[in-house]
Amino acid sequence: MIRRVELINFKAHAKAAFRFGEGVNFIYGPNGSGKTSLMEAISVALFGSTWVRKVGSKWSDYLRRGSTAGEVRLYLSYQGGEVVIARRFGESGTSPSGTYMAVNGSIIARGDADVTAAVATKLGIGVEEFRHLLYIRQGELRRILQEAEYLDRILRLDEFDKVDELYRDVYNELRARRERIGGRAEELEKRIQPLRSRLEDLRRRLGEVEAKLRELEPYQNRLPEAERRYLELRDRHNVLLAEREQLERRLEELAHAALEAEKDVEQLEEELEKIRKAAQELKTLPTFGDVEKEYFELRQVVSVVEKIPLEVKSYDPSRLEEARQRLEDSSRRLAQVKSRLELLRDVVRLASRAEGGVCPVCGSPLRPEAVRRHELEIIGLEKEEKRLVSLIEELRDEIKRLESLDRAYQTYREYLNVDLLSAKKRLTELEKMYKAKVETERRRAYLAALVEREAEVLGKLEKAKRRLAEAEVAIGEVGERLKKVEEELEKTQALLKEAEAEYLLIRDRHREYTALQTLAKELREQLQSTELELQEAVAELEKAREDLSKLDKALAVAKNVRGTLAELKPAARQIFLRAINEELNHVFLKLRHKDAFKSAQLVEANGRYVARISTPNGYIDHGLLSLGEQNLLALSLRVALARALLGGAPFMMLDEPTEHLDEEHRKRIVELVRDLTSVVPTVVVTSHLGEFEEVADNIIHL
Repeated sequence: MIRRVELINFKAHAKAAFRFGEGVNFIYGPNGSGKTSLMEAISVALFGSTWVRKVGSKWSDYLRRGSTAGEVRLYLSYQGGEVVIARRFGESGTSPSGTYMAVNGSIIARGDADVTAAVATKLGIGVEEFRHLLYIRQGELRRILQEAEYLDRILRLDEFDKVDELYRDVYNELRARRERIGGRAEELEKRIQPLRSRLEDLRRRLGEVEAKLRELEPYQNRLPEAERRYLELRDRHNVLLAEREQLERRLEELAHAALEAEKDVEQLEEELEKIRKAAQELKTLPTFGDVEKEYFELRQVVSVVEKIPLEVKSYDPSRLEEARQRLEDSSRRLAQVKSRLELLRDVVRLASRAEGGVCPVCGSPLRPEAVRRHELEIIGLEKEEKRLVSLIEELRDEIKRLESLDRAYQTYREYLNVDLLSAKKRLTELEKMYKAKVETERRRAYLAALVEREAEVLGKLEKAKRRLAEAEVAIGEVGERLKKVEEELEKTQALLKEAEAEYLLIRDRHREYTALQTLAKELREQLQSTELELQEAVAELEKAREDLSKLDKALAVAKNVRGTLAELKPAARQIFLRAINEELNHVFLKLRHKDAFKSAQLVEANGRYVARISTPNGYIDHGLLSLGEQNLLALSLRVALARALLGGAPFMMLDEPTEHLDEEHRKRIVELVRDLTSVVPTVVVTSHLGEFEEVADNIIHL
């Protein structure tokens, strides 16, 4: 019996603990509050990764959002003792150290797979029985009546079909192998006769090749001597060819050297003649005085005079002094005008503030006529002030310009009196004289250098004449040796031609002999390979015949096994139906709500299961029952199956069994769950409605 469930970071539960007891345990809460999560926690605790795979989930689906690890602990009462199952897990699976099963405080299994195996062994509950009989998931209460193959999966009768499929596959494979081996045997029989014919042909061809080899064998002994003589003559011929080529190249080099020496002699004699003429010309060259200094000084003066601006040439230094004097006079006059203006303006201001005053300028009374006269004078003085200010600015600009001209005048002062036309004329004369002197001196230097080389040229001329004589002597010697080499080369070529013909004949016979040896070797190998292939084909044919005999026997056995399986499955189904119907009547009679329902039984007809109820008017199939009666029959059948297969149902869990039902059928389900505790010690039921509160022995609010 389930006693307690503790959760850490499991789905919506951060940390929670829930107690269970005998009777009806009602998990009550709105949709999304974690009711199904609590049922899933019990399933995960019992079967771990096996359950996760069965329902198509991942471990990460059970982790609370934002958490890296979670844990579920399940406390059970079993045979008077306490069983604790703990599974700690992360996104990728369970933790071996945090997953264990303990009985009365002693750990009997660790790790995901071992704990799941221990649950099946110690508690007698497998994952399939739990999934189909003890944990009825939302909307699956009546599934046991709706799917024909559902009961066969629970009863494991589909295993007969799997075994039959296995034997069918084996039978088909044996038959296919029998066809393949039979085809192979026919193919081998067809291959053996051609192999025997080929063997005879190879033996005949090998005899012919060996006879030809015996004919060519004498040529093998003559080949080394013929090859040696041919190679020696060829080497001597090549040596003579190389020497002739070398002598011809040497003769060509000597002829070229003689020609070069002859050219050098001619060139040196021409150069010697030039040196003698240069010595005579050197004596006739004129001399010049020192014209360079005068020429460069005058060219500098002309260059400066040409750059003097016209306004500098026409500049008079007295103009600067006159402008400075005028500026001084104008500045003095401006100061006087400003002083007079200030005085007259004071008088006019005084006259505007008081009448009958005395003029500070003329001492007369300040009558209107006097004031008017002063005002007119102010106007005239203001105009004079503006004129003087403008004049002073103009004079200052003029002084700056004249000062710039004066500086230029002082710079070019010593060149102002130079007659540019006469200077240019003299410069032209000096330039002609200078160029003539430069050209003459250049020619003098060239002729002098040429004359100095006379001794050197005489020495080179003597050497060139000696080289020419040596080349002519060497040409004679090389020509004589070349004549001898050509005579020997002619004799060697005749002998080489004869030796080559003999060598090629013997070599061709040798190659034919070698090729025949290779062919004989290949024929022997083919002969050996064909003999081996024939032996293997004969042996394989014998083995194929033996295999065919064995396969025929195996096919007969497989056919008999399939016939036996076809008879066993209906017999096993009847045995299970008898056991289930005994439990079904017992459970149904405790849960029924109508006295008219006398009994219930499960029958099989045409490969389909039908649950039916006995009444005074006869049997009623489950498809003709009301929704509430179908729920009663489905629940009774699940409990009966649990008792027949497990020896009893230690607990049952129903997730939202009243969902999508009307009020009347919800009441029937509540009554059914209340009566279910008479045959199941612990019932866990969830709902987002409060219909189970009246019958619940323990209420868990979420």
